Amino acid sequence: MKRNIEKTVYAIVFFIILYLVLIYRIYYLLNTHSNSQIEIYTIVTSLFLLSRFVIAVFYDDLHKKRFKKEKYPTVSFVISCKNEEDSIGKTIDSCISSRYPTLIECIAINDGSTDNTLAEMKKAQQKYNDKIIKIISFQKNRGKREAMAEGVLKASGEVIIFVDSDSFVGKYSVKHLAEHFLSDEYVGAVSGNSMVENISTNALTKMQSARYGVSFDVFKACESVFGAVTCCPGCFSGYRKSAIMQVIDRWRYQKFLGTQSTFGDDRSLTNFVLRKWKVVYCRKAVATTIVPEKYYKFFKQQLRWKKSWIREGTNAGAFIWKKHPVAAISFYANLLIPILGPLVVLKIFVYDVLISGRSPFTFVIGVVSMSLLFGLYYVLIHPNKYWLYVTYFTVIYTFILIWQMPYALLKVRDTHWGTR
Repeated sequence: MKRNIEKTVYAIVFFIILYLVLIYRIYYLLNTHSNSQIEIYTIVTSLFLLSRFVIAVFYDDLHKKRFKKEKYPTVSFVISCKNEEDSIGKTIDSCISSRYPTLIECIAINDGSTDNTLAEMKKAQQKYNDKIIKIISFQKNRGKREAMAEGVLKASGEVIIFVDSDSFVGKYSVKHLAEHFLSDEYVGAVSGNSMVENISTNALTKMQSARYGVSFDVFKACESVFGAVTCCPGCFSGYRKSAIMQVIDRWRYQKFLGTQSTFGDDRSLTNFVLRKWKVVYCRKAVATTIVPEKYYKFFKQQLRWKKSWIREGTNAGAFIWKKHPVAAISFYANLLIPILGPLVVLKIFVYDVLISGRSPFTFVIGVVSMSLLFGLYYVLIHPNKYWLYVTYFTVIYTFILIWQMPYALLKVRDTHWGTR
């Protein structure tokens, strides 16, 4: 009852803010006579963001068919790990404890760890048995992609599920994920729904929780409507093994601008599979993951993600137009908006204020209002008392993260991993 009242209140506030944003945009269009590129940019961005709510309404994670136990595909978890002695045991436990009707095996790859990671893997192997848990150990660090590829080659399952070594799988998540493969033979990969494990640690982890919610339940949900999810996260995602085997060598030895691609392995593999298969999102396939608790680690992570986003955005841009036209338009808009963002912020907060004497107030109100809309939409789908931290992310993004984009463009060939 309490939840229903909360949802009603959130829905009313959502539609009030949406109404005000639309009225403002209509007024702005009718009363602005300037055709500056900045104003065009803000209008296009607003239309793109508002369209996410419309498309997300059509997302459906319900499986109307019932499947017999023997129909479910066999599953192999692949967990690559370096220096995660504190979490790897719990990660393996969460995988093996999945409520799933057929065979599960776990391939754990020790990627040159210098702590007790290998010992923790062996403890888990003794707890279960060597048939269920197989260990691959590299003497020296070879990189996550190499570890993932070795795991795939050793796996016997029809479906490969990648799980990060600091992520923990929900009891029924594997079953929900597998049902997408059973429902549609053209689905090659399924993104799970990643949530934050250490959510209550500090403001940074709460902010990331809200951001993850919007990223998955709005943006990935939109992409999933067209079978064109562009990134299945390494936290928890599944692939048909047959789909991976078609591209494994090209993915494993991928180069970009003459250098070996050593990060963004999840986004890269998604791209390779997306060329010929559908890629969808499963809201009910939940896993939690440990996110950075320190700002310097968070900023390093975001820079690494931006570099892989630029690389894989460039690659996907060459074929995404062959997908659904709405998915293609959305992709290209989402590619250009962040790249042009630094110029817009510079114009509004520096040039307009210092040279033209204009106040950035209306821009700030517009950005905050939009972030509130996304936060409210998310909390309507999934209860999260930290949803207001979406506005905190918006501030961090506008004044800090957005400036990583030009730097990432300059350093896109740098293969240094950075720190989680």
